[in-house]
Amino acid sequence: MNLGFTGQALITEAVTIDEATKSQISEFFSDSEVVTGHLETTVLPNNPAYPFKDRTCHFTKLKTLSILKELGLTHLNLAGNHAFDLGPAGINATLAGLNDLGLIAVGAGADQDSACQPTLTCSGEETCAIWGRDAGPQSDLVYASVAHAPLQARPGIAGLRVERTLQVDQLGAEQLYRINRRTGYAEWAKLRAQIGYDDNPTQQRFYGIPFYQGDQCLDRYVVKESDMRDLETRLAQTKATQHIIHLHQHHWGDDWFTSPSWVLDIGKSLVDAGFSVVAITGNPRVHRIYRYRHGLILSGLGGLIFHTRREASYDESVWHGQLVRIESDRDIIQRIKVMQIEVCGPPKSNRKLKAGTTQAFLFNELPTLDDQGR
Repeated sequence: MNLGFTGQALITEAVTIDEATKSQISEFFSDSEVVTGHLETTVLPNNPAYPFKDRTCHFTKLKTLSILKELGLTHLNLAGNHAFDLGPAGINATLAGLNDLGLIAVGAGADQDSACQPTLTCSGEETCAIWGRDAGPQSDLVYASVAHAPLQARPGIAGLRVERTLQVDQLGAEQLYRINRRTGYAEWAKLRAQIGYDDNPTQQRFYGIPFYQGDQCLDRYVVKESDMRDLETRLAQTKATQHIIHLHQHHWGDDWFTSPSWVLDIGKSLVDAGFSVVAITGNPRVHRIYRYRHGLILSGLGGLIFHTRREASYDESVWHGQLVRIESDRDIIQRIKVMQIEVCGPPKSNRKLKAGTTQAFLFNELPTLDDQGR
């Protein structure tokens, strides 16, 4: 089964693509049974909707998303930082609208179970399971919930939440302890723990930031254990010959032009869990493609369409993206093709989606993230 991947589509207005570019991209994906991307917006419901953000609230009309179908996409990951911009009504409108367009959504649903389940695509004897997850950081509000009578389940997205923890050296720990005591935060936290308000009252925190003492000062990112356990359980229960996952994250890191090591480590853990392709979006820049054991980690797919309201705030790198096509034989990845693209931006800038050069690589030619290759 051949698979296609695009970066994120932040669409808020009509998209115009010339026929030559549309033809080139469609041809690039022409023999791919699955073509997936990430949707960075939500569909405006027919009924009045309320914004769930005061800043960067992204929404669009359904007809503007038809361009994604025309380009050959079959699936869209909704698990990201803009899926809940219009709340549950926006989630439901997006799910229904994509279905009307013939596009299959993953990573969101009417409740936790439907949001976290994959969708299956069959081709001959092969079955591909497509999953979607969001790594945050976001409020718990955006994630789909289960029903607790008399309350209904909350529509939302599926999470593979990354928790940020601070490791500090002895001097740093002493300073944080001293500030906690002097300001009363330590006693305040103790009182909250006594009434069971905190999930883990033994975890030291500095004004909400978890920390612990180590040899040096480090910023650590760890996948929430319950989210990973749920994903592994569902993965074991899903019968498919191949599994791929879209992971959207907005932690980014201190260098926006490379993927942080913790992102690559999560990608490795997902391959170890059973995924053959881990496709990562969030940062609107292109990052490297790696092989790890039998799988691929697309560490930063960048953008496809980027209708940002802060165009002047970004450098030129956000206007370059890539499309990826993976060729497999009996679910063993053989080679990949990469097409460079110019990302489509707001009409005011006259930026248009344009197809660029295409390169092909054998799987074994890609840089590796195995123990010897890092």
